[in-house]
Amino acid sequence: MQLNVSTCYGLQIILYLSRNKKVVSSTELSNNLHISQRYILQIVQKLRDGALVNAHAGMKGGYSLSKEESAISVYDIVALMEGASDIPFCIKPCHDANLHCALSAMSDYLDTYLKTLTFDKLTDMDTTGRLSEIIAIAETNMNALKQGALVG
Repeated sequence: MQLNVSTCYGLQIILYLSRNKKVVSSTELSNNLHISQRYILQIVQKLRDGALVNAHAGMKGGYSLSKEESAISVYDIVALMEGASDIPFCIKPCHDANLHCALSAMSDYLDTYLKTLTFDKLTDMDTTGRLSEIIAIAETNMNALKQGALVG
């Protein structure tokens, strides 16, 4: 699966807002994320339409998260920006049932993993082992999904 550039930027914007926990101007986003201000405005509009970001008017205006970062998953951003309710893994119908089942299972696993990867976890993640903890949570949820009950 290959994500659009706007999706990657949307993820970066949400992560930046999650880390800063304040109203952030489009200029600050542009300067710190190295994305043109015009493109920031386009992406933030889509994030606003998806009820993930609030806009604040005025001299000290800008953007903030509209929900707690624990309520926003990577899946939410990817699904919003890519314009699909399910993240596609297999574009054309597979003529081989086994291949289709394998790709479908991989897609289900990816969806489950991205749904468990919330921005509070990404904000807290460091490079010394937190990633393995997040992967363990995703694996726990995947096992629960196989047994018929997704764990929160």
